[in-house]
Amino acid sequence: MNILLISSGYRGVYPYFEQAIEEAFMFFNHTITKIDSVYTQETIKKVKDFAPDLIITLVGYKVDKRLMECFKKCGSILSVWLTEDPFYIDSSIEVVKDYDYIFTIDLGALEFYKKKFPEKNFFHLPLGTDPNLYQPSVTPIKYIYDLCLVGYPYPERIELVTHILNDTHYSLILVGPRWRKYIATNMERLTIVNKWVVPETVRNIFISSKIILNPHRTYDFAKNINTQGIESKSINNRTFDIAACGGFQLIPNKPDLDMHFNVSNEIVSYANNENCIELINHFLNNENSRNQYRKNAKERVLNSHTFFHRIQFILDEIS
Repeated sequence: MNILLISSGYRGVYPYFEQAIEEAFMFFNHTITKIDSVYTQETIKKVKDFAPDLIITLVGYKVDKRLMECFKKCGSILSVWLTEDPFYIDSSIEVVKDYDYIFTIDLGALEFYKKKFPEKNFFHLPLGTDPNLYQPSVTPIKYIYDLCLVGYPYPERIELVTHILNDTHYSLILVGPRWRKYIATNMERLTIVNKWVVPETVRNIFISSKIILNPHRTYDFAKNINTQGIESKSINNRTFDIAACGGFQLIPNKPDLDMHFNVSNEIVSYANNENCIELINHFLNNENSRNQYRKNAKERVLNSHTFFHRIQFILDEIS
């Protein structure tokens, strides 16, 4: 097939997602070309000359409406992967009307869409990981930090970090923009990298940490655009990246966790902040147990949760 990938128009991690998607389609012997989400005569000519069988984009919020009108006339299958659900679901609701196949990363969003648009083709499809970016250390691990947390300082993350700093003596690294605004404490055991960092750096931090904390963003965060109040029910893509690196993580007990991992021997979840600290205390003193979880989770991700697996799912559904 000829696959046309429309750039999401977002920076940060999105170019890495799109590169992994391109490589996956090529792995399955499809021809793929990529265009920006803005409308130009050159873009329209490129689309017509390419004659795509399948058009796919991530998020979909920035795709020019004039482009969409052109796509609808060329007879291609239109698909979108909604990777910001349910946090910006108000925008997603407007997007889904234009597409034939809609993939969402969140189970709660999927349940909502199926009720609201019963005539549409909706599927639950979490983002995968790229093993070329996220992989274990090739040399023996030298741990620098007891704990790490990579990501934006959402309120639930700030609360957990404050708990840990107040109630434990463990070393901790925080990585992401604006952490300094909320965690102003100067402690020798605390390191803050107050900016977004590239996947290679994230990977190095993961493999340098005994435990990776993965608290999730809540559906009712004040800056979300989710007036429907759709509850997030799914794990985030970082879950797969951590596991691919061979990292041991603690994650909230999300409703779909056991759809992707064996919760008895591949991944450990916590119920609340107090439970998280109990698990930190236990596993920091039990390296053998951490290692077994790390090994099992890595194998599961490489066998089931890479971008190659995700693109195979898309191809199977549209064929």
